[in-house]
Amino acid sequence: MKRYISYSVIAVLITVLLLQCEKNTDYRNIAKQNEEALTDSIKHYKNKLGTITASRQTLQLTQQQLQQELIEKDAELAALAAEFKTIKNLTRFKSNIQLEPVNFAFDEPLYPASAEDTTDYFERKGFTQTQWYSMGYKVTNDSLTIQPFTTWTETTVITGFKRKWFLGRQTLVTDVTNTNPYINVTAIQAADVTVPEPWYKKWYMWLAAGFVTGIAVTAN
Repeated sequence: MKRYISYSVIAVLITVLLLQCEKNTDYRNIAKQNEEALTDSIKHYKNKLGTITASRQTLQLTQQQLQQELIEKDAELAALAAEFKTIKNLTRFKSNIQLEPVNFAFDEPLYPASAEDTTDYFERKGFTQTQWYSMGYKVTNDSLTIQPFTTWTETTVITGFKRKWFLGRQTLVTDVTNTNPYINVTAIQAADVTVPEPWYKKWYMWLAAGFVTGIAVTAN
């Protein structure tokens, strides 16, 4: 009987050692990937839909690292993150929107040409810029042209758990916030992939293993 208990203890210790080695390897891989993500630059490519996709490597952080490295260093981000009990994912990106020239033809000329005046030429140009857009325009006697027109925004996407009150039920929510007040989010579809924890990493398995090891040590 003692022999079987000894074998069980050895098996448990070997399992613990292997899991610890696996965990250390994971930590080293994540640290290396985070170093690459910090120095990575944004890449654009044409996807299978024929549109352009922007891509960049993603940081892998613990809750504490997320707070210290990102949230606490940005007051606006901290205000948005305060809405959540726990954050699962955070994404921020900047967008620049530039429209093609837009031309509007008038039904009638602004200044109808007289019999004496055959030039009927009129033109006014201008450019305006605000905090959230810039626009150039040209007005002639028979048309209005807007060129260029550019607008921009910074978007923050946070997925995490919210509670209506301290002991309330947690709900997984995705918030999308734009800095540009003229851009309105009209639809959101978010999904979170749940990865089941392996049986050998569950707490009660380790409790049972510790119990068996304790019995074995006492028996010897």
